[in-house]
Amino acid sequence: MKTWLTKNGIIITRILFGRSNAYMLSNNKSQVLVDTGTAGDEKRLIKRLDETGKPDSVILTHTHFDHTGNAAVLKIKFNPDFFVHEREEHFLETGDSPVPKGTMGWTRFIYRLGAEKVPQWFHVTGVKATIIFKKNFDLPDYGFNTYILQTPGHSPGSSSVIVENEIALVGDAMVGMPLSVFPPWGDDTHEIIRSWQLLLDTGCHTFHPAHGWPVSRERLEKEFKMLRK
Repeated sequence: MKTWLTKNGIIITRILFGRSNAYMLSNNKSQVLVDTGTAGDEKRLIKRLDETGKPDSVILTHTHFDHTGNAAVLKIKFNPDFFVHEREEHFLETGDSPVPKGTMGWTRFIYRLGAEKVPQWFHVTGVKATIIFKKNFDLPDYGFNTYILQTPGHSPGSSSVIVENEIALVGDAMVGMPLSVFPPWGDDTHEIIRSWQLLLDTGCHTFHPAHGWPVSRERLEKEFKMLRK
């Protein structure tokens, strides 16, 4: 498991890496898990949480199946609080996972083939949210200089976790891939670009997506400027 350390001592551990990344924020007071990965990663996730310690709470960057796949398992085993944006509270509770539209030629083609017509393929066991936020949400009660920032576009309630304005855990607001960091799936491409501006405005130097590798500020700025032309 790879870790990063902020200037004030918050430890960020990449608990899962691969199909969908998940991260743990740790300090001397509590532990916060960001996303839960896919259902197929259940054993690997539980094993690593047994090593790092149980999460006191879970923040969902959004409610697609590859981020909430183990939420119900965590609820049973650890009973953490669950944070979700109000626009996706219903999906977290029901386990429904609407398929986002494509933002590129090949993903738009797949979407048109009817991916959105087979929702049962993407259904997971739902859980009830503990804390429902509307826009930005501070986490001072958990001992973190950290807040949740709404960054829609990939989905209506997509959000990012901003850790001390140094590192952002961005869900699917971008991807850490070689050719482009623009997400291949998303409901609103213009909203994604606006969310990139919000993320750059935080001053963070590194952005950790749910798919792929960390994205540097320099790389995000370069693609952002190209898209804005």
